[in-house]
Amino acid sequence: MRSTSAVGREEWDALVPPDRVYLSHDWLRAVEECFGFELVLFLLRDGGRTVAGVQGLLVRDPDAFPYHDPTGALFGDYEMDHLRQALERDRSPQESAEAGALLAAVVRAEAGHTRAAAYPALVMTSPYGYASDVLTLPGTAREGAIGELLAAVDAFCRAEGIPSQSFLWESGGDADLHRALAGHGYLEFLSDLEYDLDLGACASLEEYLGTLERKRRTVVRAEIRKFSEAGLRVERIADPDPELIARCAELSEGQQKKYGLPVDRGAMERLFTALLAAPALGPALYVVRREEERGPDVSGFLLCLEAGGVLHPKFLGFDATAVGAGYAYFNLVFYHQVERAVAGGVRRISYGMGSADAKRLRGCRPAPVRGWIRFSSPSAHRRIEPYVTVFDCLKKQLLGNQDGRVLR
Repeated sequence: MRSTSAVGREEWDALVPPDRVYLSHDWLRAVEECFGFELVLFLLRDGGRTVAGVQGLLVRDPDAFPYHDPTGALFGDYEMDHLRQALERDRSPQESAEAGALLAAVVRAEAGHTRAAAYPALVMTSPYGYASDVLTLPGTAREGAIGELLAAVDAFCRAEGIPSQSFLWESGGDADLHRALAGHGYLEFLSDLEYDLDLGACASLEEYLGTLERKRRTVVRAEIRKFSEAGLRVERIADPDPELIARCAELSEGQQKKYGLPVDRGAMERLFTALLAAPALGPALYVVRREEERGPDVSGFLLCLEAGGVLHPKFLGFDATAVGAGYAYFNLVFYHQVERAVAGGVRRISYGMGSADAKRLRGCRPAPVRGWIRFSSPSAHRRIEPYVTVFDCLKKQLLGNQDGRVLR
C-alpha cells in the first residue's frame, strides 16, 4: 500500500500494541499528510484478515530529513559526535587527534559511497516517531510472519530498483525480529539509548522524589521552588485556538534546530492540529506562562501523547529570554508530568533519546535502540560492512559506559 490512507484504521491498529503510539494509524497518517512523506505499508493477509504489517518510508534525497535515512543514521553530525567521544576515551590528546583524523577520512569516503549507492532508500521507521517494528496480530506465528514480510520488502525493492533497505530506531529486544533480519543479511548497529521513567508504585510527586538520591532530591526541590519564584506556571489548554498552535510551532523551531532537523513552521502547525484532534493518541497540550501572560502569549509548551498506560512527552519549545533561569524545561517536562502521571494512574513515562544526563539524573533508565541496514548490491554491502562493525563497536564503548547492559 503506497499510503496510510489506503489501509483501514481499525485494520492497521489491530496489529499495534497499545503503547506503541508512534506506529499507530493516526500518527502515521498525520505525519504523512502534514510533511508529504512517501510511506509504503506492507500487509500480510490470511484469507480476508490482516495478520501482520510493517511500514516503511521511501527516502529519495539523503539531505531531506536527517536521522530517517542511512546517511543520517551512520554519518550524521549527532553520530559523529558520539564516535569522536568514544575515540577520546582512554587516549592522550595526540592519540585522540590522530584517531579523529583517521575517522574523518573514513567517514568522507564511506558517506560519499553511501550517498551514491543507497538511494532511493526504503527505511522501515515511523517518521518523527523514531520507532520501528514488524507488527503481528496476537496469536499469529510471529517468526513466520516476519519472514514473509521481509521477503515482500525484498521483492518490492527489486521491482522498484531500490538499492538499500534499513530498519532504523528499532527497540524492544525482539529476538524473532533480530534473527530474521540477520538471516536476511541486515547488518546490525547500536544507534542510541532511549530513556523511560518507571514510576512503580509512586502515588505522588513526593514519593517520586523519594526514589532519587538525597543530593538530587535537594536539587529538584530547589528547581521547583525557583520555577514558582520566577513567576511561572503550567497550564493545560483543553481547546487551543489556531493562534496558540501557531505560537507553539514557532517555539518548536529551537528544538528542531538543536537536533539538525528541517524547520517547517507550517507543517508543524498542521501536525499539532492533527494530533490534538486524534483522541486515540491521548493528546494533551501544556504551556508555561508568566503570571501576566494571557491568550497565545506563552513562554513554553509541551505536547504529550498517552496510550496504553504510557505517557510520551513529544514536542516542546521555550522562549529562553522569557523563562530565564526558572528551570521551565525540567518543571514542565519532568516534574509536572510526574504529577500528572501518578494522578492518572500512568506507570511509565517514555522520554525517548537525547538529553541523556538530564534524564538519568531524574531516575530514567536507558535501553538500547538499534539500526539494521542491507544493500541489494553484494559489492556495496561488502564495502559498508567494516564501517558498520566499527561504528557499532564505538557506539557500544561510549553508550555502554552509561549502561553496561548495552554491551551484551
